[in-house]
Amino acid sequence: MMANNINGLDHAVIAVRDLGLADAVFHRLGFTLTPRGEHPEWGTANHCIMFRQDYIALQGAVGEGEVADELRAFTDLREGLHGISLGTDNGAAVVERLQAAGFDVPLPRSLSRRIETPDGTATLMFSETLLPAAATPGIHTRVTQHITAERERFPEWLDHPNTAIGIASVTAIVAEPVELTTAWDQVLGPHRSVITDDTVTIHTGRGMIFLSRPDDLTQLHPEAELDDLPPAPALVALAVLVADTDRAAQWLKHNEVEFSRDREGTIRIPPSEACGIHLEMVKG
Repeated sequence: MMANNINGLDHAVIAVRDLGLADAVFHRLGFTLTPRGEHPEWGTANHCIMFRQDYIALQGAVGEGEVADELRAFTDLREGLHGISLGTDNGAAVVERLQAAGFDVPLPRSLSRRIETPDGTATLMFSETLLPAAATPGIHTRVTQHITAERERFPEWLDHPNTAIGIASVTAIVAEPVELTTAWDQVLGPHRSVITDDTVTIHTGRGMIFLSRPDDLTQLHPEAELDDLPPAPALVALAVLVADTDRAAQWLKHNEVEFSRDREGTIRIPPSEACGIHLEMVKG
C-alpha cells in the first residue's frame, strides 16, 4: 500500500464514439473484451479488457449524465485516452488524507455497472472519487474502490490471444513535466516522481505514468507522430505487458494490423489502429 491508501494504477479509460466499433478494433488487436456494461448513474457504457490486477475500459456516452456529457465533449474532438483511475481498498480514507494535505477532494460516490457474466446478470458496485486537477495535474484522474471485486474477473475474460497480462504504463504530454512532480508526490508518496532530463516517471505502485513535453515524446515512443498530437495536457500512449511478444506479433500479422517492432521485441501500433492511442506491447 502506498501513501494515502492508494495501491497503484487500477484502470485506464479510452473514450470512444461507438462501442461496437471499438470492441471490434481491440478484438482485432488480440484482446478479449467483457460484454457491454452500463453505468446508469453516469449515462455511459463500456467494454473492459480485464487483467489480474488492472484493466482497460473502452467507454462511450449512451445516455444522459455529467460523465456522458464529458465523454461527448471529448470525442467530439478525438477518440483516445481520457483518464486513469488509481485503486484503493478504502476510498473514504483516500479522501480524508488528501483533504488533510490541502486538496479539495469530494466525497466518494457510488457507481454501479450492470453486465452479463458467466454466472448470469450481475450488478458490480464501485465507489469513485474524481480528483481535482491540482492533485494530479495533467491527467484526468479518479480513485476507485471495487466493492464487488470477486464478481469482476472470470478466467475466460483474462485469456487474451495476444497474451496481454497487464498495464505497463500510460504517457501524458504536458507543458512542463518537472513542475508537476510536487503534486504527484503528495498524492502517491515522497520520491514517487523520478526526473530524467525533462521527462518524469511516476511510480504508482502498480504501473507507471510518464510525463513528457510534446517535443520529447519520441524519446519515450520513437514512432510517435508529433504533428498529430492533441494539445497538451493530454494522455496519448498506453503500454501493455504481454507474456509473449512473438505470439502477439503473429496475431497482429494475421489480422493485417499495421505495427512495428524494435530490437527488444517491443510492438508499436499507431493511433489509427487503436482508437486514437499510441499502443505498445512490451514483454512482461
